[in-house]
Amino acid sequence: MSDILGKLSRLVTARPWVTIGVLLIITVILAAGADRRVPIVDGTDLALLPQDGPIVEAIGEINDHFEASGDVRLVTLVFRGAALTPEGLSQMSGLLGGIAAEPDIAMLLTPTDAIFSPVHLIQAALGAENLDAVSQAEIDAVSAAPEIAPVMGALTGTDVDGTAVAIATVRLRNTQDERVADAERRIAEMATSDEGPLQVSSVSPIVVEDEYKQATEDGMAPLIGVALLLIAVLILLFLRTLSDLVLALVGLLLSIIWVVGLEGWLGPGALGVVGPPNALTALVPIIIIGLTVDYAIQVVSNYREQRATGVPVIEAVRSGMRHVVIPLMLAAVTTMVSLLANLFSPVEIVGDFGVVAAFGVGMSLFVMLTLVPAGRAIIDGRREAKGTLPPQRLIAQAIPGVARAAELLGANVALRPAPFLLVVLAVTIGFGVAATDLESEFSIRDILPRGGTVLEDWDTLDAAIGGPAEVTSVLIKAEATETRTLLNLRDLAAVFEDDSSRPGFAAGPLQTSYELIVRDWITDSGEPSDNYDPELAATFREASAGLELDPALMQQILNRLESLEPALSHALVNNPNGLDTILVQFPTMSGDSIGARQVQPELEALWVGTDDAITATSEGIIGVTITDSITDRQTEAISITIAAALAILAIFF
Repeated sequence: MSDILGKLSRLVTARPWVTIGVLLIITVILAAGADRRVPIVDGTDLALLPQDGPIVEAIGEINDHFEASGDVRLVTLVFRGAALTPEGLSQMSGLLGGIAAEPDIAMLLTPTDAIFSPVHLIQAALGAENLDAVSQAEIDAVSAAPEIAPVMGALTGTDVDGTAVAIATVRLRNTQDERVADAERRIAEMATSDEGPLQVSSVSPIVVEDEYKQATEDGMAPLIGVALLLIAVLILLFLRTLSDLVLALVGLLLSIIWVVGLEGWLGPGALGVVGPPNALTALVPIIIIGLTVDYAIQVVSNYREQRATGVPVIEAVRSGMRHVVIPLMLAAVTTMVSLLANLFSPVEIVGDFGVVAAFGVGMSLFVMLTLVPAGRAIIDGRREAKGTLPPQRLIAQAIPGVARAAELLGANVALRPAPFLLVVLAVTIGFGVAATDLESEFSIRDILPRGGTVLEDWDTLDAAIGGPAEVTSVLIKAEATETRTLLNLRDLAAVFEDDSSRPGFAAGPLQTSYELIVRDWITDSGEPSDNYDPELAATFREASAGLELDPALMQQILNRLESLEPALSHALVNNPNGLDTILVQFPTMSGDSIGARQVQPELEALWVGTDDAITATSEGIIGVTITDSITDRQTEAISITIAAALAILAIFF
């Protein structure tokens, strides 16, 4: 090892310009990888989930069997102002009509209940095609009607400042491509540009994602800029020479370029070793900045100590490198191994972070172990040749009194170590107790920019209607014609229908269920427009006459419903050779991580039968699953890291 380090130090000092040239060539090559970086993924992207988990499998089945209605993206339009007035409803109706008329949006609307708003409630109650001639008195009367008031209450409310708020929802099929993203962006544009007495905004997954990406990517540049400025001030304070400041900042810049470019070369746009950038890998440049500065200070400090003994510049550079390389390599390798331990995580983004950060640590060390010595050899070598080389000032003398304080502390620790060890032990125990039962929670709200439009809209929705909503889809594998299945679905519908029994995570009754469709066709409501079919009703009475449903008659009902009701295919895939696939959907509050964790266990408690027959998924559930997958492996990852670090230390020492 000493021979290798000796050759490296001689190469750097004997050919410093060649060293710098090699660094520039590597920089150009790696910088080209920045153009190959794909867009950053958001915090609830499917790529972040353990790919062998039940949620990914369920989402795949939903997409395969229920393409038109299974994976739904919910757009919430927020209307601020007096919406329940003729003028407000007219503006709302015009905007929703314009949205439905947009070809690129219309093709993605779900087959049932695509758009829902106070306008639709009032029109249905009054039997009116439009609200042009509706008076304020009629609006107030309909809104207060016992059968309308609870639903209207879920669509209207008041913000914390007293502003009246109403919402409308647009349900889009999630095509998993840019079509649905463009449709959501178009709805947002139409909402913000809509003119009238109401101020309108839109909240949807792509609006949240766009603001998140903008905050992550665009916000990183000023953050790095501020970090570099503060570091420049501190380096100048401690090193007290402009040349060392320039070398350190150039090394920082090269390290950041290298790690960003390498992420592009390793990513999906090139080699495909790691996934797309994410919120974790976006933090790597900040980590690299801190380590690179540390490396620079260590290299300069050792060089100055050698210079202080009176040796020539070249010998000081070489001797300084020999003294500093081994400790820095040991620290860097230990850090890299610790980061690479993240590869054991089932969450891909954690492993990607480990790879990118580990390479970043190694590359930043290489940059500083070559750039700073080569730069000092060139700058101080010329000064030495001209006889203008000034005496070196040790870094320990940068701040008056620090060296003396360090000596006193070292002497006290050496003479009386017990009190210091007791203090360290007490602090460790204190922090250990504080960390007991510490829980990790993830919410997209935590990483959205404060003061942004999304958080403002979410706060308004929290105050007005309890929060923003999303659609939770539940995949059920069961025989649709069995008694237990129908009773389970009927019990679910009853629990979700009643405000007093509805689970806390739910924001409303069931929206999709094949049992609701069956009930709609066999129940005579007396309304002229209902779907009641006497023949189906008679068949169902016959099928349910005994203690158990007659499977053959139930199959006849489902077969007939397939021809009468297209919506059945959006809730049931009837498999004659095995278990059927059933889809149930209901609204839940977006951003409620506690509620998202309750969905699966509470549904399993309500569903009589095998728990593995039912799997719930939503944006919120995906988010908490990602968090749990990360935190559940923390102990294992820390153990692996400690073992690897001890092995490296044992080898070196």
